[in-house]
Amino acid sequence: MNSTMHGIVASGNSPPWLPRDVAEGRHFAWWAELMFLLMALVWFIISIVSMTVYIVGGSVGNLALGLLGLFAMVICFLSSLFLKKTVIDAIDQGRFHDAKNDTIIWLVVGFFGFGIPTILLILTYVKLGDALVAQAPAGYAPYAPGTVTAQAPGQTYVPPPAPVQPAPVQQAPAQAQQQYHAHTTPMVRCKNCNVQFPMFMHTCPNCGSPKE
Repeated sequence: MNSTMHGIVASGNSPPWLPRDVAEGRHFAWWAELMFLLMALVWFIISIVSMTVYIVGGSVGNLALGLLGLFAMVICFLSSLFLKKTVIDAIDQGRFHDAKNDTIIWLVVGFFGFGIPTILLILTYVKLGDALVAQAPAGYAPYAPGTVTAQAPGQTYVPPPAPVQPAPVQQAPAQAQQQYHAHTTPMVRCKNCNVQFPMFMHTCPNCGSPKE
């Protein structure tokens, strides 16, 4: 029974390695999942009561409300399941970029839960955004869409002509020492869109693919 519930409802305990903002965002997403399940139960009760009133001698409006309740109940229940898979599980796996993007979908669906999950998911979206900004080094910006094109399969790669290197400029001792001690951020290349990004990031900032 516990394993079944664990497959439906995410654990309320965040992994200890998560950054503070991400952990807070995961907590809000967990509450949003519980609210989806609770609102599914509320819609089920509304549907049963409305259908019963219609059968006893109610109006067509009671039947319409009952059918709407069944539809909203299914939407809220499925939203709780997929919210866990696409947002909470993605956070636990370190795919913060994917979790942030998928949160937008459940923001809209959250209105079926009387808007309560929507409020919680807005907080999740903000916290994940703050965490992604904090991860990026100073002055770093992701590639704009359309600025990077992947090479077509079978196309022979022709390297660009080497630029003409200007003559080296004599640097002052203080400047040379500062450049020698400058720290370079290790980079990794995305397997999907061929864009380089810092190795400490878990997903590509251009296409969102996980780091391999």
